[in-house]
Amino acid sequence: MLVSKREEAQRRPHRLQAALRRFIRHRRGSTAVEFAMIAPLFFGSLFAIMETGTLYLKSTAIEAGVEEAKRVTMTGQVASGATPALQLSAFRSAFCNQAGWIISCDAVQFDVRSFDVFGAAAMPNPVVGGVFNPGGLQFDPGKPCKIVVIRAYYETTSITAMIRNDVANLTGGNVLLSGAAAFKNEPYGAC
Repeated sequence: MLVSKREEAQRRPHRLQAALRRFIRHRRGSTAVEFAMIAPLFFGSLFAIMETGTLYLKSTAIEAGVEEAKRVTMTGQVASGATPALQLSAFRSAFCNQAGWIISCDAVQFDVRSFDVFGAAAMPNPVVGGVFNPGGLQFDPGKPCKIVVIRAYYETTSITAMIRNDVANLTGGNVLLSGAAAFKNEPYGAC
């Protein structure tokens, strides 16, 4: 049976109304509505888990970098640099060989100090009132047989509100990750 275009145009609103009535009576869409209600919590938790994992990876990389920097400092490879700038460059290079795959090495701040005995190794906290102040950090890899304490600091931002509210240790929601090592330099020269 052939239907004219005019009859087809008249039936179209009725089909639309019928489809709308069926949609309103349809109850199988409740699953989609329920998912829409819990989706923000689900995805927020998922992102928080991923960000926590990323923070742990960065923290582990910083610890590995500190261990490598400790090794080259302890054996005198850092102190063999002619100037403090060359010493810092050798130290940073050793650190970044281990940690540079996940963090920006240019953003890492180092506090390296030498002491005569372990008991004298007092290090001030560079975070005051939730603000990281790198102004008091020093770089002194020490001489043979000296006690050396290394600390590395890396400030990173947090994306999810859960991390910003629960893990952030700086104002503004940023997280300051750190790694440290204390050791005695080897007798690579006269003690």
